[in-house]
Amino acid sequence: MRVLYDGWSLVYSPISPQSLHLQAILAHLPDEVTPVVALPGAAPTWLEGVEVHVRSVPDTPSGRLRWEQFYLPREGLNMLHLTVPSPPILGNKVILLSSSVFDKFAGDIPGSPEMVHILDRLRHSLAYGGMVRVKEVLWPVDLPAPQLPGRLTRLSPILPPGFTSEPAPETSAAEPSAAALLEKLDLPEEFIIYHGPGDVRSLDRLMQAWHWAASAIGETHPLVILGFDSDALTTLTNLAEQYDLGGSLHVARDVTPDLIHHLYRRCSAVFHPAPASPWSGPVRLALACGKPLVASEDDLTDALAGPAAYLAPLGDPRALGAALVTVIVEEQVAERLSTAAKRRAANWEMGKFSSQLWGVYSQTFAE
Repeated sequence: MRVLYDGWSLVYSPISPQSLHLQAILAHLPDEVTPVVALPGAAPTWLEGVEVHVRSVPDTPSGRLRWEQFYLPREGLNMLHLTVPSPPILGNKVILLSSSVFDKFAGDIPGSPEMVHILDRLRHSLAYGGMVRVKEVLWPVDLPAPQLPGRLTRLSPILPPGFTSEPAPETSAAEPSAAALLEKLDLPEEFIIYHGPGDVRSLDRLMQAWHWAASAIGETHPLVILGFDSDALTTLTNLAEQYDLGGSLHVARDVTPDLIHHLYRRCSAVFHPAPASPWSGPVRLALACGKPLVASEDDLTDALAGPAAYLAPLGDPRALGAALVTVIVEEQVAERLSTAAKRRAANWEMGKFSSQLWGVYSQTFAE
């Protein structure tokens, strides 16, 4: 069986949750499936062993709209598996969705209307209409059911390559590259990870919370920013200047998916004052690496992390900042969270995913 996958994120946001989740799917595919990945640009060097169909499309609002609504529907395969809730509104493809974005549904657009490009609003509107065409919603078994159209099937959680629930060997083929990356980033021995999202609203919330924490821990434990595009970096720079936080922030540029797990394994904590991503987002990645997690309270994060996270209200930056300081300063708290994270990840039966996915594909294809 040949299945089409939307590889937009592999080219333009390679360490985003949607990209990492697609990489996880490709790494856990059943033998009966031949993947075909549609790409809007040249295949990245780390993407190996899959058939790719390349159509050059720029990373612009108009380019993304054309990609989702015109180019993907014209690819000559009947089954399309998406990791972003942006299905085409027209066409005859059987569409499956395992969403790994921060938005609750396709109609959510971060930021106020006047700050969003008109084509982005059109894209989200069309995607919202296209959601009625989703045949199957694939959802992690350890999370509460979403309010999405389509038949819901629960699958075991999976992790992208490099992330496992067991510690990585100290020596491996990737270690020299990882050491070179860490040297290039010039990171201190202790640091905290923030791994998106990068919209204006989320970044302002992040800066407010970090403002409360930075005076206590920013010098010894800087905040490392992962996965930002140029627009998000511009927003971050402006907000950091506004809150006078530049010295405690460190942007990790050009981090490839094959090396990101090394940063997670070396960090002191993961900070995620944002809604959780269902599949391969920072909350799940932190748990997989047994790292203390400070995050905002929401149903998905609570269900996913349970006692393995220090949660604070999303709208209370002072509480979020204080929670982060507590985890860094009080070693017993960090150790308790780390132990709980390892126990949580040990319960993920990732070996079942392949057969479960094949059951979904074969049933859906036969209907």
